[in-house]
Amino acid sequence: MIAVNAPRATALLTGHEFLSKALGNTGRPLIVHVWDPNPSLLESFAIDDVSEACRDSGAAAVLCGIELVGAISKEQELHRGDFPGALPVVSEVALTDPAGFGELCTQAKASGASGIGLCYDAAQWEDASALEDALQRSVAAAKEMGLGAILLPEFERNGDEGMAGAGGLASRVGAAAGLATAPEKDEKMAFGCWDGSSDALQRLREEGFGGLVLKNACGGDVGWGSKTKQPSLAALQLARLIKASQSKGSTTIWAGAGSAGSGGGQATAYSGSSRQRSEVAVPAELAAQMGVPRWSEGS
Repeated sequence: MIAVNAPRATALLTGHEFLSKALGNTGRPLIVHVWDPNPSLLESFAIDDVSEACRDSGAAAVLCGIELVGAISKEQELHRGDFPGALPVVSEVALTDPAGFGELCTQAKASGASGIGLCYDAAQWEDASALEDALQRSVAAAKEMGLGAILLPEFERNGDEGMAGAGGLASRVGAAAGLATAPEKDEKMAFGCWDGSSDALQRLREEGFGGLVLKNACGGDVGWGSKTKQPSLAALQLARLIKASQSKGSTTIWAGAGSAGSGGGQATAYSGSSRQRSEVAVPAELAAQMGVPRWSEGS
């Protein structure tokens, strides 16, 4: 089961600096959102596989609920100083009253988070200026605790996430990124929300988004195949999606993530201190299934 032990703190960078640097290091930063409805039932090795896939496949940061922050942060911290190095972990936090917000930030930092993802519904605020003021105060409070921040407007929606102008808003309030409905001129802080499909990736690229948030990257099943495969099927699928997002020549989901033909194939497993490099055989039926995100098939 999950062992939630906060990782050792780094004296080199604050969480705010760590997150900002990670999102600015590449022209196509990808924030991977990891969610599972039963986090307390997950085995530690299942979480480790997914965390390792994020790091070794080229993600810029990991976004998750507070229930997974400790385990993922611990696994990432073990690789600080290695190549490609630890990723910042961002804890989802609701934009609430100041007292409740402070407690949530304290819990996130104690669990090892480098930043917070501020989730909010803009319609609940009287006007835009009141919302911006609340965001500015919240980001400043997080920064005082050494935490970075990203803005996640309408993140609870299904297919209509983000808000117009979120990138510019993030810049004004001091956040590292904002989930937007459209890219903004000369604003690299505007991130698009990606559901993991090839069509959506193609659309987001054509619209001009650089950064993306891969929402619910494991389809609500972080432990998928963790007891039968090494790395787990959830980790292999996640690696495939991350590599597709980084590919310059194709938006085909298998692009850059190994190959699986009609007769089955081999998916190259990533390396790490906790797992040895290996080749994992992918049966033909699974290869066909993994041609699209597993969760879109209702399985």
